[in-house]
Formats: sequence, C-alpha cells, structure tokens
Amino acid sequence: MADFRRWLTVLAVIAVMTFAASAQIGGTSGSAGAALSCNATSGGTPQLRPEGFTEIAGDILILCTGGSLYTPGTPLPTTNITVSLTPSVPITSRFLSSNGASEALLLVDEPGSTLSTPTTGKFGPNAPQTLCAYTSTQQAGGSGCNAYAANDGNGVLVAAAASSNCNYATGVGCTTAPNVFQGKVGDAGPQTVTFYGVPVLPPSTNGISRYYRITNVRVPLPGTTLTQYLSAFISTNPFQVLPISASGITIGQAGQPMKAAVIPSSSWPYQQCNGVTAAQTATLVFTEGFATAFRTRVVPLSNSLYAAEATNSGTQNIPGGLYGGFAVNSESGFIFPALTGTISNTIYTAGLADYGTRLKAVFTNIPPGLTLYVSNTSIPWTCAKNTTCNSIVPSPIGNNQVYPFAVLVATNSGEATADNGSSSGFSPVATTGSTALSANSSGVATAVWEVTNSNPTAFDTLAFGVYISYAPSSATATNPYGLPITTLGTVPYGVGGSNNVALSFAPEPGGGTFTVGSNASQGQVPTPRFVILNTYQGPFTSIGLCQTTLLYPYVVATGVYDTGLAIANTSMDPWGTVNQTGSCTLYPYGVSVANGVPTTTASTAPPVKGCDLIANALPSQNCFPIVPSGEVGTVLASAVLPNFQGYVIAVCNFQYAHGYAAVTDMGIRNLWSSYLALELNNALGTPRSGVAGIEALIH
Repeated sequence: MADFRRWLTVLAVIAVMTFAASAQIGGTSGSAGAALSCNATSGGTPQLRPEGFTEIAGDILILCTGGSLYTPGTPLPTTNITVSLTPSVPITSRFLSSNGASEALLLVDEPGSTLSTPTTGKFGPNAPQTLCAYTSTQQAGGSGCNAYAANDGNGVLVAAAASSNCNYATGVGCTTAPNVFQGKVGDAGPQTVTFYGVPVLPPSTNGISRYYRITNVRVPLPGTTLTQYLSAFISTNPFQVLPISASGITIGQAGQPMKAAVIPSSSWPYQQCNGVTAAQTATLVFTEGFATAFRTRVVPLSNSLYAAEATNSGTQNIPGGLYGGFAVNSESGFIFPALTGTISNTIYTAGLADYGTRLKAVFTNIPPGLTLYVSNTSIPWTCAKNTTCNSIVPSPIGNNQVYPFAVLVATNSGEATADNGSSSGFSPVATTGSTALSANSSGVATAVWEVTNSNPTAFDTLAFGVYISYAPSSATATNPYGLPITTLGTVPYGVGGSNNVALSFAPEPGGGTFTVGSNASQGQVPTPRFVILNTYQGPFTSIGLCQTTLLYPYVVATGVYDTGLAIANTSMDPWGTVNQTGSCTLYPYGVSVANGVPTTTASTAPPVKGCDLIANALPSQNCFPIVPSGEVGTVLASAVLPNFQGYVIAVCNFQYAHGYAAVTDMGIRNLWSSYLALELNNALGTPRSGVAGIEALIH
C-alpha cells in the first residue's frame, strides 16, 4: 500500500508520454513543411467541488504541426494567447502581484517531462523550466522574452534558444529559451487570462509537433452559473502567428457536494446529577461528494512524516501530472518555485496551495461547566457505532499511504493558517488522544482538521469523536448543561438554538479569514477556500435534568371529595447519591366538575408548576413546593386543581421521588382511601440512536 502513489506517479508519466509521443521539437533542417496548424484540446476534465472558490480546472493543450522552416538565428515571432471561460466565471488563480499577474502558467514543449525527441540537447522536453515572467512591456507589444531559431548541432532539428548566436554543437552562446510564461488575469474580463509575448517556432516537418500547455487555472463555483460543465475558448493575437482551431473545450465539471452528519451516542440523554468523564457523546462524519474531493496539500513523494504537507518545491512540476493519479488528489497544481509573489508580507509560490483540504466543526451553546473534547485525528467509522476501537493512524502521518486520515490543526482560530506558516513547518495540535475546546463567552468553539492521507480511487469518509466531561450537579429547575434537545437552531451554526454543531469545509467566510466579496483579490485570500453550500448540523449532546415521573391514577377535587398529594425526595440515602433539591410539575388529565358532579367536558386545568419555576410563588396554593433532599412536599388538589377529576402525572426534578395520595370526603368524616403513586419510565430517558439511518444516508 505504501508504494501505491509511487506506482501512480509512474503511470502518470507513462500516460503523458503516450499522449504526447509526437512532441518532438522543431523541424528537420533543409526541408519545408505544410502551413502551420494548431488545435486546442483538453488535458483532462476534473470534477470541481460545488463549495470551492479555487477549484483547479483541467489543463488546456495546444498542438501545432507544419509551418515554415526558420533559419538559425532568426528571431521568432510572438503572439498573445488568451483563455476565456464559459460560463463566464472569474478566474481565481492566485495573484502574485497587484496588477493581476498570476500563478496561471503556459508551458512550451512540456519542459521537464523528458519526453523523447529525435535528437539530444537542452531544448524542448529536455530543457530546464525557464520563466518568462509577465511584464508591462509584453502587454504593450514590446520584445518581452525573446527567442531565436537555432540549429541543434546535429543537423536534425531547428530548436529555440534565448540568443541569436546559439550553437548547440559547441554550446557557445546557448541559453535555454523561455518556456514557462506567466498569465495575467482580467485584461479581457475577469473570466480571462492572457499570456503575452509567447514566441512561436513552427515544427515545420511531418511527424514533428509543438505543444503549448496552459495550467493552474482556478475557478469558483459558489455564486456562479457553473453548475455542469466548464469550457474554455482560446484566441491568439496576431492570429496568423499561432492559428488555433477550437470551439469550447471542456476543462471541468461540477461534482457532488460533500455530505456530513452528526451521529448521537446511544447513551443519550445523559443526566446532570450523574457526572461523566470523557464520554463519547457524538461522532462527526464527513464523506466526499466524489472520489477526489478530500486532498492533501501536495503529492506525498516519500513515506516520511508530513510529506503530503511539505512545500514540494521542484517536485510537483511534471507537465500533465495532474492527471492519471499523480496530483489528482492534491490541492496544489503545477508548483513552480521560480515564480513567487509577496502579498501583505507573505511570499506565495505559483501553484502551491496553503494547506490540504480542511474540515470544520463549529459548536454552539456549549453550557458552562461542560468540558467538550474532540479527537485529534480521524477515527475508524466503526467507532461511530460506539464499539471499542483504537484510532488507525498511518505511520508516519501524511505520507504516501492511501488510508484516509486527518489531524487537528486549529481550534477557535487559525483555520486559514498555511501548513508552512511557522518555522517548524506543518504542526498539528496533536496526533493522538483528544483536545479540550475552549468556548468563548457566547458558548462557541471551533475545531479544524486537515486531510493528511487520502485515496483518489474511493469515496473517503472521515469520522471524528466528540467527548464530554462534567461534574455531578444538584441543580433543580435550571439545568446547567442545557435542557434536553428538541429542535435545532434556525440559522447556520444553530445560534440561539439548542446545543448544536455545524460541519463544513474550511476556511469559509463565517470563520472571518475572508469574505465572498474579496474573491477578486486572489493574492490576499487563502487557497483553497470554500462556502457553506449545504448546512449539515445536529445536536452534539443531550443532558437532561435528573427526574422522576410519577402517576397518580385517581385524583378528585369536586367540592365533596378532595385528594392530598405527597411526594418524598429520597435522594438522600446511605449510598452516596447526589443530594438534589427540586420541585414537581403536576400535569392533570381528566374532566371538569360542575356543582360537585363530573361532566363530560374535558378539563382545561393548566399544569401546576413547581414553585421554583414561577414568579410570585405561593407554595401549595399556586405551585408545588420545592422539596429539599430528605423531605416531603404536599399539596391539596382542591387548592391547585379545583373542580377536577382524573389522573395526574407528576414530573419531579430530582431522582428517587416517591408519591402517596389520600382521597377523602370533605372533613374526613366518612371516607379515607390511599395509594402509592406509580413510577413511570421517563420518555426523556430513552436512549436515542440514529447510526443506522445516517450510515445509509452517507453510504
């Protein structure tokens, strides 16, 4: 398994060589070719995440044949090549300067690919990658980066050189001609990128071709009309120098959005009087919308620690390497260390993403007294079902294994901090165990994980554990850990709702690192970045009051008969139970009584609340008394439920309540009947489990 990605790398190179086997450069000296003809095609059609602002489109390939034979020393004519996207979505390739010069690149003759040629020499595929950075002179039609025709020294090909007196036979005066050109975004509209002053050397001879590859074009999907396919149109100026025949070229398609779910523990709800320590209360589950949606920062070219989070300078630069498996699972594109830009004192490298795919959980309404933890790494999916298991950790993390894995990289802030943002390089919070989150004054905390291993051939699922700890509480009406959860919040993150956790990609605008409006300032916002397309949220815990529910099967208060209700709080005992103090709420169900005779009209008597739940409480008159541990509270039905006959359910906010009732005639003259209240199963205490349904949804 550890060699799987190396194997993919070899396949990628083979695929490029097979596709471009005719990329043999130049023309045979002394012969004439047909008219220059160029055709543009797509190098691939990757799936694009609907949530992503900086999705890497497929490469564009321009294949040329024929053309006039140039005498060595002749200056090569130049042209400007413009790519325009449809639907008209802005290009979000990172700006490396404020004028729109970007990380989008044009490569001539696949430099660095070592494809075969009919002769040898440091030109064409065997040439070093040599930058022609964008300048205003080029845009104005100046000389830009000059190139000249040169004899290869073997009398076989006409090659390109940076000087007019190059003799490849002796090496005198020969400097590699520019073969990497920087694109400028926006000159013909935000949906365009233009490469200025590109020299054109016709291949001229049958069987010989010339390649131009355009790469590192990034696009946004949120807020655009890109819902299916992304196409590119190519134009040149002057057209005669590089005549291209091509209609819309498909270079991307919208994939399915990520799926996520919050799976509650089967131990729900917990009770506030019974403390817990590091109990797994929920599992957060993220699943790819398509097989390559979760990506490492770079291609991990070794089995060393954090190889997938390195800068990968000078290694992720094989033309066409984004396809066939080489970098298809990478947030970075064609990394070109020779081209950098400084924006706000930060140095950016062309093609290099700031980090791998990040997944975020935002917890809201974390109650005081509750300690919330998250797992520092992803955990096996089976842990979501509360089985006993240990985290499977690739050793080392972030290497070239394909077992999907992620590690915690930020809590509360720093969701857009680059992997190499510190002198020590990539530094996760921890790689084992769990981390306690610190809630802010509003009860909000955030956890962010980064993908460090992924499988490009499967739909990856990453799960993370959520754990809670709290001390036993003897609170009564007010539950310090949040009332049992019945509804979610009505806004993202559940603000103002119950205990809630929202799941998404990161960074996204809610984290404060960028705004959607700043999308045009590519050099000042992170790559990649996302928007919350679908809101995935759910309660992360449920902690209820410790309660006892009693049933009084017959209660009467007709004016002729009355019922006395007594409830004992026996939470004081010899076994160390937390002594609790609370009241009871009486819920009447029955009929009304008129002139001492029950009617067929249903009773409209409201519940009798506990005295700690209402203002202006008058114990045993308008509310049920507060019952300290070890004491008994009493009330007459005639006082709190006049003209009622039926049954009463009492919900007491303490454990081990026991009830007693006595039915008498008024004055206790002729009738006395008594019974013990029945103890009911509290519906709130029924464990909940949504694992099976959620698993079916995700898988």
